[in-house]
Amino acid sequence: MANLDNIESIQALDRENILGNIQDFPDQIEKCWDDWKKIALPTPFINAKSVLILGMGGSAQGGGIVASLAEKTANISIVSLRDYDLPGWVDKNTLVIASSYSGNTEETIEALAQASKLTDKIITISTGGKIYSLGTQKKALHYQVRYGSQPRAALGYMMTSILAVFKKLNLIELTDDDMKETVLLLHGLKKKVDVNIDKSRNSAKIFADKLANRIPVIYASGILTEVARRWKSQFNENAKTFSTYEILPELNHNALVGLDFPENLRQEVFFIILESKYDHPRNTLRQNITAQILQQKRVAYETVMMQPASSPVSEVLQTIYFGDYISYYLAILNNVAPNPVEIIKY
Repeated sequence: MANLDNIESIQALDRENILGNIQDFPDQIEKCWDDWKKIALPTPFINAKSVLILGMGGSAQGGGIVASLAEKTANISIVSLRDYDLPGWVDKNTLVIASSYSGNTEETIEALAQASKLTDKIITISTGGKIYSLGTQKKALHYQVRYGSQPRAALGYMMTSILAVFKKLNLIELTDDDMKETVLLLHGLKKKVDVNIDKSRNSAKIFADKLANRIPVIYASGILTEVARRWKSQFNENAKTFSTYEILPELNHNALVGLDFPENLRQEVFFIILESKYDHPRNTLRQNITAQILQQKRVAYETVMMQPASSPVSEVLQTIYFGDYISYYLAILNNVAPNPVEIIKY
């Protein structure tokens, strides 16, 4: 198994430097937030009666995460769509945000083309591509991402753009001080889990070691629901590892019954329970009971709760960042290059 403290061997495996993209995450957020301070939303956008966010894969993750953060504070409907066809309720009063890092995502292009016939309230976020061209034809507001990476590694730009839009729409409670705190906490976390920190003192490396040759199953609720999806996707794409996720409280009504078979299940899986101080108190209780059941079933698990912060955004982004590092180290342990995703291209 690879040595996670051997930086030279890690660099040899990670020739396209996805580690650098992970390290950039706090800076991506800071730069993008500053960019959006200079952008004004047209008044009709602010008066939208619903919001639809279009995207797939890594480009969709930001929208899903922000939508879950805004769920309790927004006074209008917000939906994140990962598909071709629009919901029937989309109309001239809907603000559509199309997020595609490449700008050439097939499903997002199709959905945006449909949306452009129904509403002129459109925001596009991409490095260019057909999304940009189509949006330009419809006089959409465009934010161009100027960053070279895989879509999933530009999450700081894709997600912060939507955070900034939601703040301007008063759909989320978020201040400049909250974002400053978030960036500081992320830099602090990086100092604890970055590649130059020895495994003996690096919680992300230790965690990755526990996941080696296991199937990660992530449990979460509330604002961490989409974070669980991000962890799962990062295990898939970075570590080339099968992973799945389940959501509380629903998993307590089915998933926990399925822990008996196949008979070698205990040797194959590792459960991760993502906890938040913002969880519903009954879900907090359910997390504790779920952990007890896993323990009784002799199934390996671990809970994750990040450093408390004054805003849910800070907690969410810390949890994402920790998971990104774990998935990277798991890729090294699997002896695979974390960047390529040839199957997706195929």
